[in-house]
Amino acid sequence: MLVLCAVCRVPGGSAANVMKGLANISAGSVHCKFMGMVGSDTVAQDYLHKLKQQNVQPVLLESREGPTASCLCFVTPDGQRTMRTCLGASAHLTSSSMLPAGWASGAALLHCEGYCLYRPQLAREAMREAKQHGALVSIDLASFECVANCKQPLMELLQEGLVDLVFANEEEAVALLEVVSASGSTPAGAAAGAGADAAAAQVQAAQEYVLQYAQVCVVTLGPRGCIARAPGGLVGTSPAGSVQVVDTIGAGDYFTSGFLYAYLLGCSLEQCAAVGCQAGSEAVQTKGAVLSDAARQRLRSNVATIVGTKKSSAGSEKQSAGSAAAAAAARLRRARCTCC
Repeated sequence: MLVLCAVCRVPGGSAANVMKGLANISAGSVHCKFMGMVGSDTVAQDYLHKLKQQNVQPVLLESREGPTASCLCFVTPDGQRTMRTCLGASAHLTSSSMLPAGWASGAALLHCEGYCLYRPQLAREAMREAKQHGALVSIDLASFECVANCKQPLMELLQEGLVDLVFANEEEAVALLEVVSASGSTPAGAAAGAGADAAAAQVQAAQEYVLQYAQVCVVTLGPRGCIARAPGGLVGTSPAGSVQVVDTIGAGDYFTSGFLYAYLLGCSLEQCAAVGCQAGSEAVQTKGAVLSDAARQRLRSNVATIVGTKKSSAGSEKQSAGSAAAAAAARLRRARCTCC
């Protein structure tokens, strides 16, 4: 049976959702920017207006070569979603030289969504410029198709040391492991165990490969929560919240925003994972990845409780895995988080 519902338009895209989440959680303590390219149309004006409503500063270049990108999301009664995307004008942003001069100055973090790997020049240039200005760089792998189709630029960015934090779901982590195995660099233990044990071994092997080049690798496990790893055997886990799922659109993005917020504060991996899961749990309870005022207040309160235990629980893990993050935290209130 097909049930038709009213169409709800919200400012989206993975990276934009991460900035919305950071802005929501931080209540203004993090200055969030979203950089992209839009068409010369009313959709672009609506997008700009709604980003501002979420306390995200839009830096939107305009192209006359296509419409503003749109993604049509079909949501089933159990909250699962299928997406069909038109990249439109966004595909014409191909180099960081097109961005406003000084865009990376003062930034604490540059977050990139995996789809930027389809424009490797843009990804490489933006990451290099961010790193030159002392910013951390994070990337979400976006989808298993993205990992498979963009394996070369992804591997090159990792091996050049341009990425500090990598986010993936379980499916994307397995796809990454397959890419690594095909290149003849299969990590030890990748095929160990059976069933759930095999899946856990694959996730760990993918994370250990990433950690040859990055500071942190985080894998979300759906209703089983998440696992984060850092060099030296440091591990942080958190269960997912037990909530009524309305819509899974943007849940992973809000998880990422929560984890990044705690990481920038210098929290332990365990705390970062817990904050991420709190943010993701709020996102699945609302339509279209836009939190209500009540949800934002509840999320901020829960996050404050988690990060408030930082001094007593972070210990040596905080000192080791969070050293670069602590440096970013020192300038958190005056710094910007930017995404493209």
